[in-house]
This record gives sequence, C-alpha cells and structure tokens, in this order.
Amino acid sequence: MKNQPFHQRKIRIQETPKLDFDQLKAKTVNALSKLGQQKFSTEPGGYALENWTKGVNVLLDEFEGSAGVARLSLEYVASRRYLNERLSKPVSLTSIDEDVSELRANMSGIENKIGGERDRIVSRISELKAEQARYSGELEGERRRDAEVAAEQSQNSLFSRLLGRNKSYSESHESRIKELESKLASLPDEVLGQQKQLKMIDLRSPESGLADEWNKLETMQTRLKELEKERLDRIQLVKERVEMTGSIADAISRMR
Repeated sequence: MKNQPFHQRKIRIQETPKLDFDQLKAKTVNALSKLGQQKFSTEPGGYALENWTKGVNVLLDEFEGSAGVARLSLEYVASRRYLNERLSKPVSLTSIDEDVSELRANMSGIENKIGGERDRIVSRISELKAEQARYSGELEGERRRDAEVAAEQSQNSLFSRLLGRNKSYSESHESRIKELESKLASLPDEVLGQQKQLKMIDLRSPESGLADEWNKLETMQTRLKELEKERLDRIQLVKERVEMTGSIADAISRMR
C-alpha cells in the first residue's frame, strides 16, 4: 500500500477528557491544600514566594477557565482578591530583627567572657611550663656549680683546711637549690589543676566556674533558633498561606 501524501492524512490529537464540575472542584481543592503546606527553599535562587504565587494563580486561572465565570461565587472572588492583595504587601521584620540583634549582642558578650577565661588559663599553662623549663635549667646549673666547687676543694685539700669552705656561699647555694627543688615539685600539680579547669570549660561541665554562662548561652542559642524560624515563617507567610488557600478551597467546595 502506497503512502498517502502528507496533506491527505488525518492527524488525530488525543484530547484530555473534561472533568465534571465536582471533579474539577475536588482536583483544585486538593491542589490548594498541597500548595498551602508547601515549603520554600532556603537557598538563593530557589523556590520562593514569587514562584508560589505564580503557581497558585495559574491553578486558579485554569479552574476559572474550566468552571466558567457564571459559576464563580462572590466568596471565591473576594478570597482570591484578598490573597493577591496580601501577597503584594511587604512583610514587616523590624521587631523580630531587633530581638535577634539584641540576643546576638548578649550571646557575644557571654562568648567573649568564656573565651577570655579560656585564653587566660591557656596562657597560664604556658607560663607554668616555661617556669618549669627555666627552674630545671637553673637547678641543673646550680648543681653543676656545686659539684665544681666540691671538686676544686677536694683537689686543694691543704688550702681548704687552712681557709675552710666559704660558709656563707655554701649556705646560700644550698638554700637556692632547695628553693628551686620546691618550686619544681609544686609546678606539676598547678599545671594539672589549670588543665583540669580548661577541660571543664571545653566540656561545659557543671563544676566549671563558667557553668552559669554556659547555661545562659545554651538558652539564648535555643531562643535564637526559634526567632530565626519565626523570621523565616514571616518571610514565607507560612501561616497566612495555609489560611488563604484554605479560604479559597472552602469557597470552591461550596460552589454549585
């Protein structure tokens, strides 16, 4: 069988079957319910209120086109007009931004206090370790000089017997050695104590001297998250979108 010329062939386009009015209403109400609960993207350039508004109006335009103007109730017309008027108004964030700013300032003050105390302890640990190194070196030098003096006097025993060992030097020298030994003995415990304090701060231990500050900071951090969510909800008109789509859906459901 030969192919017919293109202009002689009939092209059949499958048409979408038209919904009856009750089916149209149910479909539109269901779509409005989903749109009312829709979440927006928090990323720049993502799905936002402008996209949502366009989607709602496209849906309602399609509904009106299929239903016909004669079926549209005054309740529906008023609800749709209110939706677009509400969405065109800017959202006021002044009060919540002031609360966030004040909260962040208070948090910064507490964080600076905690950070300052932590830096002080870290600095003190470094100082103590430097003292340990300095005292160890000095003690080693004192002991070496003591050994040198003893060796020198041993080699010159006659001179030592005649003049005797310098008593004042010997006592002073021994006293200094004991002093250095005492300081070196106490430093490890002090270092350990400072390290323990540092660990308690980092672990936010209740035994830390900054426990109250940590508790205040955690409370503020929780409140900040709440305010940021509230701010995002205001920008995205979360509550209003649910109410407005619900109002339009109710109006559509009552149409006859």
